[in-house]
Amino acid sequence: GPDGKVFSISKGAPHVILDLCHNHDGLKAAVDDKVLELGTKGIRSLAVARMYEEEGEWKMLGILTFLDPPRHDTKETIARAKEFGVGVKMVTGDHKIIAVETCKQLGMGHNIQGPEALPKLDENGNNPPNMVQDYGSTIIPADGFGQVMP
Repeated sequence: GPDGKVFSISKGAPHVILDLCHNHDGLKAAVDDKVLELGTKGIRSLAVARMYEEEGEWKMLGILTFLDPPRHDTKETIARAKEFGVGVKMVTGDHKIIAVETCKQLGMGHNIQGPEALPKLDENGNNPPNMVQDYGSTIIPADGFGQVMP
């Protein structure tokens, strides 16, 4: 910084940045409430934190907001896919509440599951055995999945 102190900045999903912060327990409820409030309006959010080298602790600086609407032709594309019998599911890294709002805009269903509903690959990158039997009843009726890491 201008005072010669060395610092690092991190930005990302609010729940991820919050976990970095030394006082996350004291901030969690306020951050979760704000993210939910923004998300129900379709507003995405990123959190920002800073760590001064000599302190060694991350401190939450705040939440940035932004709109990232679907492309202008997405709703029509989804509708046409459905006309041809193609099922459409949303898979996004966005918070589940954002995924629900986006689905509303696009004329999709609102049954959005979190990443816990998806199977995990084993250490060799293979699908789990009995994937259809173990996960099919959750995946098939879902309209999409939010908070999914690529």
